Amino acid sequence: MNTNFKKIGELLYLRRKSKGLTQDEVGAMIGVQKAMVSKVENGSCVNFNTISRIADALEVEPVVELKPIKKADKNVIDYIMTAIIEFSKRHRLTIREASNYLNRFKGIAFLTEFYDVEHTLSFNDCEEGLTVVCQKNGGAIICYPHSSGGSDQYAEEIMKDRNASYLFEGISADVVRYLVEREGMELTEAISTFHNSETFSKLEDFSTGLYIESPAYVYDLLLSELRNGRLVP
Repeated sequence: MNTNFKKIGELLYLRRKSKGLTQDEVGAMIGVQKAMVSKVENGSCVNFNTISRIADALEVEPVVELKPIKKADKNVIDYIMTAIIEFSKRHRLTIREASNYLNRFKGIAFLTEFYDVEHTLSFNDCEEGLTVVCQKNGGAIICYPHSSGGSDQYAEEIMKDRNASYLFEGISADVVRYLVEREGMELTEAISTFHNSETFSKLEDFSTGLYIESPAYVYDLLLSELRNGRLVP
């Protein structure tokens, strides 16, 4: 299903509901069956004429906008995803907590904008810089002394197996890149969506074995979760 047609369908559905009309009534207004209106609202109709007629009946104007396809920079995404993990270990946070914190207080935006400089620094320097940036934007996390050892059980478990950690990080970066390139998300939205999903929780739990699957498999799981509102077994 094309994501853009799905979004158009959802907007037409909301517009119809706001006007208090049924699918039968909209169909009668333009001379099509209820099933056709349903197809448009579900994003499965690619007939521009029908979409335009329904939009006219609902007194809205569909606007076609041509945009260049987003191309995610793999190096930037790999770097940011690793920086989030390092930040989580340094500040005794889960990856999800670190991701949400850095997103909220502009740390991820900072890394994206200044990647050319930041990726040349050590992660120790990077983490200290991120801490300062987030504090300036309202974040309250303080900078703990750097330690080479695990800061808590969570960090020790996730870094215990270097091969598993490598696969986990690679899959995470690829899934975020897919969300940017295939779903048209902004980088911060893609990272937040992934890190706050059930799919990510399952991926970071090495006992599930999901980290040995392909990035495409994990991405499909995530899309299924986003469509259904939960992770379907």
